[in-house]
Amino acid sequence: RDWSSDVCSSDLALALGFTVLLLAQAGVPFTGGFVAKFGVIKSAVEVHSYAIAIAAMVAAVIGAFLYLRIMVSMWLDDPASDAVIAIPRASGAVVAAAVVFTIFVGVFPGWLLDAARLVATYRESAPQG
Repeated sequence: RDWSSDVCSSDLALALGFTVLLLAQAGVPFTGGFVAKFGVIKSAVEVHSYAIAIAAMVAAVIGAFLYLRIMVSMWLDDPASDAVIAIPRASGAVVAAAVVFTIFVGVFPGWLLDAARLVATYRESAPQG
């Protein structure tokens, strides 16, 4: 037993936020994690680095399995204790902001990708020195 099984019984909002962030880490569509993983794999394929692309996909599957185990433990296992997990408001706000940003980037990735391209273009054209 670990702390993750106590999260659901203690704070449902924290458990939902943690679940969304774990799904993003796994690269589930409509999260920022999917956009990031897709970008890395697409870039590897564009430069014909198929071994890197395959390794990234295998690592993503292994990671998704591990994240799924944490979610199953968090949602389905009985709590290890009856202790209430107290989360400071500021920490809760940071988790909430991270969840909103993760979903926003997953649903509307264009603005972030455009900003990244703009920075890359600026870096290439900036004088070296």
